[in-house]
Amino acid sequence: TLRDVLGVHTEGPVVVHSCAPDVPLALLRRAGAAAVSLDFSLLTERDEETIGEAVEAGTRLFAGVVPATDGPLSDPAGSVMGVRTLWRRLGLRPELLPDAVTVTPACGLAGASPAYARQALAHCVRAARSLADNPE
Repeated sequence: TLRDVLGVHTEGPVVVHSCAPDVPLALLRRAGAAAVSLDFSLLTERDEETIGEAVEAGTRLFAGVVPATDGPLSDPAGSVMGVRTLWRRLGLRPELLPDAVTVTPACGLAGASPAYARQALAHCVRAARSLADNPE
């Protein structure tokens, strides 16, 4: 059924987002999602193998590492440190990192002020550059 729902979209890749823990990455991949967007802070060790399998199969990750509501932002490299650490732990090739991971807010920015939303998105760009410039 999920494959049928995702198959309705025929123009470009499908990205599925979940703010919940235990995102069924393998199911979403099998159903046809080209990318999965998730709150990176909710990942646990038991998610790691599934993430590695998804990335190796070509699924992109939209790693929600930037808070979605107003608050202080860490330095961009600090925001993606967990992504780098996970990548190393999984033994994935560092040069794949910039192409396989998109840095995003943890969830939608509907609860954020307009000023913070702009700051958060600019922070995502700087954090993504940090990953591309120094994937290790």
